[in-house]
Amino acid sequence: MKKNNPVIVSSLSLMAKQIIALCRKEWRTCIDTPLAYVIGIAFLVTTGFFFSNSLFLVNEADMRGWFAVLPLLLIFFVPAMAMRFIADERRSGTFELLATLPVGTLTVVLGKFLSLFTQLAVLIGLTLLYPWTLSGLGTLDGGQMMVSYIALLLLAGSYAAICLYASALTGYEVIAYVFGLVLLLTLFLLLQVATLFPPFIQNVLTTLSPVAHYQSLLRGVLNLGDVVYLLMVIGVFISLCSFELERRRWR
Repeated sequence: MKKNNPVIVSSLSLMAKQIIALCRKEWRTCIDTPLAYVIGIAFLVTTGFFFSNSLFLVNEADMRGWFAVLPLLLIFFVPAMAMRFIADERRSGTFELLATLPVGTLTVVLGKFLSLFTQLAVLIGLTLLYPWTLSGLGTLDGGQMMVSYIALLLLAGSYAAICLYASALTGYEVIAYVFGLVLLLTLFLLLQVATLFPPFIQNVLTTLSPVAHYQSLLRGVLNLGDVVYLLMVIGVFISLCSFELERRRWR
């Protein structure tokens, strides 16, 4: 059995430490920014409204309608959370300082993505209050609920990677928000307009839509194909973001 190359292990260990350090830095910035609290409160109030609307007005003690509306809600919230991550550093000039440090571009992107994703995970984790509330009214399908939350985290991760790439395209936060919003809306609308096209094109558009794979997972079955596709979306846009920053680094 071959032993691990100590140089590779050391490099990966150093990269992991740098990613965590960058993630902590972004978290400290987030905690010190009032906008982060505004976005978080707005997210919880909005998701709470749709949950209570389903529970009290429609009189349905389940969360299928709530999970169905989340892809659209995240389209507006994720760009707002992601817009400052790279655009703000480019505008303030700290990106140029970061580019001179012995830190790989991919490491920077992964650190920022990890911070953004964990922030989204915290917000999504706070919504666990909703199924806990429903559990007092009846018996919930724990397996389906777990798969639904995994699907939501994967969708949020794909949105985060897309919006991080949008933030890398400009030095202005508002423009980064618009870019992220347009990219997410385009991917969301792929599924909505798919029925207007012939079956072959319809299948292609459905396959390309992250929301379609998210909806497939909401059935309660952890389909490997859907999980891999959402992870691929994350990987592709993290790579695009890294490529864009590397291109600017050498300009």
